[in-house]
Amino acid sequence: MDEGFDTATYVRMAAAMQDLGLDEAELARVTAAFDLVRRFAEPALTWPVGPEVEPAPVFQP
Repeated sequence: MDEGFDTATYVRMAAAMQDLGLDEAELARVTAAFDLVRRFAEPALTWPVGPEVEPAPVFQP
């Protein structure tokens, strides 16, 4: 995970841009949810993919 990324700051800025008016408890819950999503996504996003790999034009199991 990118340790330089501040989830709480991101959530506050995104909420302000959308004028959501979240209180501190709601901001904390949203921040925790984003951290959880980042933790689960990390293995997929850091999987090494070689330059020869291209997206399939049609899914064929």
